[in-house]
Amino acid sequence: MMPYHASSFVAGVLCALPVFSRAQQPDAPRDTVYQMSPVVVTATQARERETPVTFSNLTAAQIHSRYTMQDIPVLLSELPSITTYSENGNGIGYNYVTLRGFDQRRISVMINGIPQNDPEDHNVYWLDFPDLLASVGNVQVQRGAGSAFYGPAAIGGSINLVTNPFHGDPGIVLESYFGFQEFGDSSKSLPLASRKLSASFRSGLVGGQYMFYGRLGTIESSGYRTNSWVNMDSYFFGAMRIDGAMTTRFHFFGGPITDGLAYNGLPKFAGNNLTLRRQNLADWTAAPGGTSYADVTPRRPQESEAFSQPHYEVLHDWKISPAATLYNTLFYYEGDGYFDYDASWADTTNLRLGNAYGIPVTGNPTGTIVRAFVGNHQWGWLPRVEVDHGDGSLTVGAEFRFHRSTHWGKIQSAGNLPAGFDPDYHFYEYNGAKDILSLYGHEIFHLTDALSLMGSAQFVWNRYRIENEKFLGNSFSVPYMFVNPRGGLNYNINENANLYLSFGYTSREPQLRNLYAAEDAYFGATPQFRADTTGGKITYDFAQPLAKPERLFNVELGAHHQSTRFQGGASIYWMEFTDELVKSGQVDIFGQPVTGNADRSRHVGIELEGMAALPFQCSVSANATFSMNRLVRYSVIDDNGNRVTLNGNPVAGFPDVLGNLRLTYDDGIWSGSVAARYVGPFYTDNDRNVANRNDAYTVCNAEFLYRIPFASHMVIELRGEVRNVFNSLYFMNGEGNAFFPAAERNYLIGTRIAL
Repeated sequence: MMPYHASSFVAGVLCALPVFSRAQQPDAPRDTVYQMSPVVVTATQARERETPVTFSNLTAAQIHSRYTMQDIPVLLSELPSITTYSENGNGIGYNYVTLRGFDQRRISVMINGIPQNDPEDHNVYWLDFPDLLASVGNVQVQRGAGSAFYGPAAIGGSINLVTNPFHGDPGIVLESYFGFQEFGDSSKSLPLASRKLSASFRSGLVGGQYMFYGRLGTIESSGYRTNSWVNMDSYFFGAMRIDGAMTTRFHFFGGPITDGLAYNGLPKFAGNNLTLRRQNLADWTAAPGGTSYADVTPRRPQESEAFSQPHYEVLHDWKISPAATLYNTLFYYEGDGYFDYDASWADTTNLRLGNAYGIPVTGNPTGTIVRAFVGNHQWGWLPRVEVDHGDGSLTVGAEFRFHRSTHWGKIQSAGNLPAGFDPDYHFYEYNGAKDILSLYGHEIFHLTDALSLMGSAQFVWNRYRIENEKFLGNSFSVPYMFVNPRGGLNYNINENANLYLSFGYTSREPQLRNLYAAEDAYFGATPQFRADTTGGKITYDFAQPLAKPERLFNVELGAHHQSTRFQGGASIYWMEFTDELVKSGQVDIFGQPVTGNADRSRHVGIELEGMAALPFQCSVSANATFSMNRLVRYSVIDDNGNRVTLNGNPVAGFPDVLGNLRLTYDDGIWSGSVAARYVGPFYTDNDRNVANRNDAYTVCNAEFLYRIPFASHMVIELRGEVRNVFNSLYFMNGEGNAFFPAAERNYLIGTRIAL
């Protein structure tokens, strides 16, 4: 199905992970072979020539050769149908992924099978697990509806990262990388722009029963745009106990982060101006003609963020019998932090000051900085049983997740505050909650040696709650219930080629912000429910939200061929939507896109990919996507109250053409790659407005690695990278009339010492 062959996943075992059993003794010979059940959640891992699903794998070797310090989306960007962008321009900090054009709030992201999408806003905050790739052994990206069996329903697809830190031999790894950035508007040559320092250890097998792993690191970046710095400390600690037919693992990872806010894009005319494209503005207005500014509000240096989200995971695997295995995963995620932003525009009414609130004032505050706090707690249990019944395998499982949050805002600093003002006065505050329960079954049945049938179904129930809202008192509970079926056939034509056909139907609830952006209520946001205005008073019917769940029917047809020197494939997809939540081309005050339901929309495409071995220890890999993403039936009300029909228009944010090409040389000592990525043009609103179109771009990167082996298994690696080799000036993404610039040419050098 995909060029990254998944044969290493047969029986769910990662080839890079040594396997052990209780039979190992401290004095056992080094060539003893052990068996240990894998970390991977096999129910969500597709298998080549068996599972009729469109997917790609990144192996441990590929991760090791390509990853240094940029965030996870950058590593994923070369996989089929994926685009990424960075708010600060250099891929370190706030980064975003789209898959087939669908943004990451509609992609199910998991770590070891544990959902990572925020239960309330569905987004993924990659910087909350900094440097995680240093401990990851495999990434699988499944494309299409319903790819994940639990967690957020997959619309665009799913991404599952499998941490794989344990190893049978003890060792220490030290890493240091330094990044240098070109600035075309500066005479200063190659200032240091980023750095990474990290150290990790692995214990090997201790006492025939235990293995331990630990990693500490720090990543710092000044960003490409002004005041878009980020500091990320990282940690990962793991322990494993082996008890005959059982293994138990504990993971603790995360890292406190601080960063300068840079969530607003820039006008299109800034793209080719070496000074303007690096600006980080809180607000701006273009002059008539759109070639200069009419008004600019600079980003204040006090606008920053601090957050920490430690992840606690316990994974227990028990081989009950030769045919049955029980898996249990328990987790707890705790996330607390704040962001400080400019609210100079806020008056006493917004900030709930004055006699009505018992806080007499003489006028509006000046130069206000607001601190918005978010405290999240999520815990859950993910049990499942896998049974091999001879003619195939059956997986039955469940998901129980519970999320609780606290949100409040206060004035962090301002002028003209009354004497004795309480610095901890919260002018908004509320609690959020979400409960998620699901049951699923997944069957792979081998009709013949060459033909396998897949059938699965997921039953999902979840419920949003808002309560304890200060001042306004809005309180509601909104449940959703879905059944998401999926099926397919895989036919192995011969030992080299296979065909597959699959279909899936997926439904998904809107974001909580689509129901009520309660943190924005202090400046006018209202509950988005059917309302009664009889008598001049608004009464909301909280049983009737205006935003509808998205519903998608998806069909996939694919073929894959594999031989000694070549592997490749093609897939065709048809995605038919009802009530797709599409971008309007507008953003809220925090730069996040505003969405609304489109009655009908359609996404159709073909994905091509291949990898070939070439002479002289070279190889080439490539992929391309050609798609058509259109609104079938959608209308909006314009500023004058007129209904505007957008039927047939391209869906905002979906490029119709994508492509990647990588040429690699590797003789075991020297290796080098040159990679090129093409992203076609796409509109940033649904109006087919040429002014709001992100232009096509091509960017090339080069990587070099020299391995110096020493005695006693020590290896020193010297690495160099040149990103944006040809110094292209381009925008990676846009929302409406605001676009996000990519960094100019930049460099990385560093070393990795493995002892």
